[in-house]
Amino acid sequence: MSTQNMNKDVTILVVDDEMPIRHLMSMLLKDFGNVEMAESGKEALEKVNSLNPDLVILDVQMPEMNGYEVCEKIKANEKTSSIPVIFLTANSSNEDEERGLEIGATDFIRKPISPKIVSARVSNVLKLQQATKKLELVASTDPLTGAFNRRQLDLVGINEISRSKRRKSTFTILMLDIDHFKAVNDTYGHDVGDEALIETVNVIKKTIRQEDVLFRLGGEEFAVMLTETKKQAAFGLAERIRIAISEIVIQTPIDPLSFTMSIGISENTQEDGDVGVILKRADEGVIPESSVWWFE
Repeated sequence: MSTQNMNKDVTILVVDDEMPIRHLMSMLLKDFGNVEMAESGKEALEKVNSLNPDLVILDVQMPEMNGYEVCEKIKANEKTSSIPVIFLTANSSNEDEERGLEIGATDFIRKPISPKIVSARVSNVLKLQQATKKLELVASTDPLTGAFNRRQLDLVGINEISRSKRRKSTFTILMLDIDHFKAVNDTYGHDVGDEALIETVNVIKKTIRQEDVLFRLGGEEFAVMLTETKKQAAFGLAERIRIAISEIVIQTPIDPLSFTMSIGISENTQEDGDVGVILKRADEGVIPESSVWWFE
């Protein structure tokens, strides 16, 4: 991984109460990406939450809140727990290093600072972070269409149900099914069927809002999660998706292919403990208090 490739996308947060150290680290790391700085533990936690950096370089010895306490808070927060932390320390004891590794630190850089060691260790951590993100993306997405997969829906669903219970809020799931898709494959072949699936995902992504999340459940079935959204507000979006899908035209050697989509809408309840229950209400047409509608 070259530093030139990382400039636009990588953010590194340097946390140290000494200004000369912050400026030195900023100079050493400028080619790796965007370097942000904090001079206290409190400021560090605020910036970690707002910036979601790719790496935190954290001084151990700071007044009010030391580096170990900051690291523990970063790792305890689900949103930030995967951010790697490298400690800056003047201590040379194994006990300090063991403590840091136990609470989730990835590596240590010792003072006085060696530019070559800083460069090598930061480069290694960022390479590992990028590789991990690629693996996570592969594990969470459908290889044909690029939409998130069912496994990712289950993970997102756990978090969304938990948040809904804490906040007493509501979210809605759209269950989408291409009508008579078997006939598409039988008549036009699986290559055309794959093209139809890819175009379906492209159209849905263009139609939904930025905060909505699309999943391919398998075959011709899809789901869209609408956070902080009641079913009444989902009807209009579902109808726009249905119309947009009906306007798709795929040229084939036989004749132009068009198709339609049915969409189920299901709003969560505070009793729901699993996203599968919400999907099932939409898929099977079980209608508790008219929470599921179908568009044909």
